[in-house]
Amino acid sequence: MKLKGRHVVLSLVFLVLGFLLAFSYQQTQKDSEIIQLSDQEWEKDFYYLQQLNNLEDKNNQLRNELEEKRQSIQELEANLANQEEEIADYVSRKNELQMFTGELPIKGQGIQVTLKDSEYIPDEENANKYMVHERHIHQVVNELYSAGAEAISINGHRLYRNSHISCVGPVISVDGTPYPAPFTIEAIGDAEVLKSSITLTNGVVDLLVSDNIEVEVEPLETIEMRARTVGEG
Repeated sequence: MKLKGRHVVLSLVFLVLGFLLAFSYQQTQKDSEIIQLSDQEWEKDFYYLQQLNNLEDKNNQLRNELEEKRQSIQELEANLANQEEEIADYVSRKNELQMFTGELPIKGQGIQVTLKDSEYIPDEENANKYMVHERHIHQVVNELYSAGAEAISINGHRLYRNSHISCVGPVISVDGTPYPAPFTIEAIGDAEVLKSSITLTNGVVDLLVSDNIEVEVEPLETIEMRARTVGEG
């Protein structure tokens, strides 16, 4: 009976021991799964972290490129602005030159110089000595150009760089068109400068008067001259 009792006790001991071993083995397996699952989560976190770092690097690169593009655009805009100013200056200068050459109409202040044949001609004198000749016209025109005249016309006929003035009997021919006296010469420019230049003591007006030419000088607020037409001048 004692032996059987020991067997029962040993059986119980072995049964409990087996149960403990089985439980310990199962728990070890579960811990291993937990550790392995944690490793997978860490690998995912590391992967995502790398992706995030890569995206940040890419964003920084794009941000730098964007800043470079912005600076390039600003430089381009500044260059374009300078070019526009230069082009505007060129266009303005071109228009001025075209006005001077007669390719464009011109308008501005200036003076009007009127030359007339002398009303008094002694019977014994040669009438040509009391008439306006081409040299008188040239004296006035040359003096006005020297004083800064931008454009000049004779009896409404605008002078150009290749215009020619000649005397044909009692009339003056301007570019082949005859005009009788009186001769009205208009000049666009600074009216005070032009008048002062032509009325200087012993200047052009005095010379004309000494040649028995009647001279009138009048400043004008506005003088208009048309552009040359095709085939003119």
